[in-house]
Amino acid sequence: MRFLLSLSGLILASSVAVAAPAHKGGGSSTASFASRQTTTEKQATGVYDLSALPVFTGSVVQFLPAPHGGVVGFVLNDGTQVFVSPEQAHTFAGLVKVGDKVEIRGIKGQVLPIIRAFSVANPRGRTVQDSFIEMPLHSPEMIAGPDLVLHGEVWMPLYDVGGHLCGAILKDHSVIYLSPREAGRVADLLRPGQTLYAVGGGSSGDLGVAIDAREIGPASDKLISIAVGNTPPPGPAPGSAGYDIIPGADEH
Repeated sequence: MRFLLSLSGLILASSVAVAAPAHKGGGSSTASFASRQTTTEKQATGVYDLSALPVFTGSVVQFLPAPHGGVVGFVLNDGTQVFVSPEQAHTFAGLVKVGDKVEIRGIKGQVLPIIRAFSVANPRGRTVQDSFIEMPLHSPEMIAGPDLVLHGEVWMPLYDVGGHLCGAILKDHSVIYLSPREAGRVADLLRPGQTLYAVGGGSSGDLGVAIDAREIGPASDKLISIAVGNTPPPGPAPGSAGYDIIPGADEH
């Protein structure tokens, strides 16, 4: 009996001795993980580390409003056009104001005065960073805005994030958008100093005025028609001999 009691006591003592360190180690690991998690959550501003990207600074002169509402970016005091992602644009207007000196991490055009921004920090210490989430873009067919007439002197040609000529910014800060194909066709009208008239659907609000031009010209009585959006060039008319022929279909 005494032997059995001694054996039971030894087993119990061994169990306590083994369990105690394991419990202590687990608590330390959990606390360390929680600490790291809190630090990460406090410091993180996005999924990717953008610290390797170059930093650009400048003061915001105006926003680049989109014809369907919202913004696609802004212009700095040196004339650089800065583009943000559609996802960033949803929160951007509340972060930055005209006149703010901002810090931008992104990539700059090799020749053109454009920057694709991946993060923008305002003077008050707030930052918006591209999360690389694709947001839906509106098309002219989906959004039918009121017709607006813009006219004035061209301040600078407008580019898109791919570096294509796509319109003009007037000196009154209103923005005229064209498809790159149509912008190339009327490029002479989009040069700085040119007087420009444009008519099209668009939006007007606190962030600025912008239209998708449907007509454009150097004067109100010299307007030419512009195809809105990146629609394909018109083909043969319905009912004509070539209407049912698919170009290239007979080439093998």
